[in-house]
Amino acid sequence: MYCAECGTKGTGKFCTGCGQRLAAAAVGQLRTNGSSPPASNDYDSTVVLTIDWSGVTDYETLLAIPAVRDRIARASAQSKKRLTGEEILDLYGKALGKLAGVPLPLSMSTIAGVAQSTYAKLGVKTGKSLSGAYVVPVGEMLVRLLCSLAKEGRTLRDVQQLSDGCIVRAALPSDLFALEGDLVVSVTLIAGGCCVEAATEIPGQMFDWGKSARCLSGLLAELGAAAAA
Repeated sequence: MYCAECGTKGTGKFCTGCGQRLAAAAVGQLRTNGSSPPASNDYDSTVVLTIDWSGVTDYETLLAIPAVRDRIARASAQSKKRLTGEEILDLYGKALGKLAGVPLPLSMSTIAGVAQSTYAKLGVKTGKSLSGAYVVPVGEMLVRLLCSLAKEGRTLRDVQQLSDGCIVRAALPSDLFALEGDLVVSVTLIAGGCCVEAATEIPGQMFDWGKSARCLSGLLAELGAAAAA
């Protein structure tokens, strides 16, 4: 059904585009139990307004939509606990201490953290970048990104709102190959879809042994998948 006031297609009692009350006859058609339409002043719990948020570029607006929050929550529930790079180093350090018969004075993670900070101050860093264009609405792509971050356990650090999209900064957790860094992803509106630009930033390391390349290629493949959740 279409709103006679603004022409927006929708369902329910009120237009999602302008708020105009839709025709009572049209609302009656939505009822499936065969009963007559409710009076115009009655609340009908069987009517659910469908909001098309796929083109929304505002981060706060997207998060205010229950369906979006539910989708992110379902993705977060799929997240699996992984050993961090610091935890792996500490296990390795304890094993070395047992072999030597003397515990190390400092944990391996502490030593690695000091080394990373020192090298970062010297300007040592590594990272990669990758981009792609997709025939996917910008709002849908932003939600796919938030779901991916939640599923992979990449904590959201900052969101910069743009007029045509968002720049999202998230933690890139440490692992066996590199210590913690940042994953920065921009999703912006373009004709016919959206553009995704992603980059990793790992300070204090000169090499990440392919971690950035694997992260970015996997992320963009997931975001572009036709069956993305």
